[in-house]
Amino acid sequence: MVELESQEEAATMKVASVKHVTATVALRAGAAATSLAAAVLVVTNRQERWGIEVNFTIFDVWVAFVATNFFCAAYSLITAAFVKKLIGKSWLHTLDQLVVNLQTAATAGAGAIGSVAMWGNDASGWYAVCRLYRRYCNVGAISLALAFAAFLSLGAACTLSRYPRTRARH
Repeated sequence: MVELESQEEAATMKVASVKHVTATVALRAGAAATSLAAAVLVVTNRQERWGIEVNFTIFDVWVAFVATNFFCAAYSLITAAFVKKLIGKSWLHTLDQLVVNLQTAATAGAGAIGSVAMWGNDASGWYAVCRLYRRYCNVGAISLALAFAAFLSLGAACTLSRYPRTRARH
């Protein structure tokens, strides 16, 4: 009798609910779109004043920000496309956490440099360069907001990957 019950349980397959799949795809697609938008904004952002051009390649942290956001966009898009096959995989949550943490670190690093550029630092004698390059800094602030939205969206998807809602199918 016990053996028959375990065979029955083995025959029962866990399938993700439609709402769970839809929410996961939407969150991952949202993360992909906002990450991609943040990276493209930074790459295309330039301003010249008095013969001095500023762009993202001046600061290594912005180069890392761009690379991380392109990676996050690709990861989010790929996992959104294959979400039905990936739900319930134990490694997905771990990989999601890694990508969320990379996104957070890149956004925080770029935000720290952006903060110094925006307000300067009197103690170290760093001048607030955004007074001179306002348009460049405004676009950078928008890209940081988009990257933060990507972090929130992928963070929510990460939570869903940890606790997938499933229903039994016979």
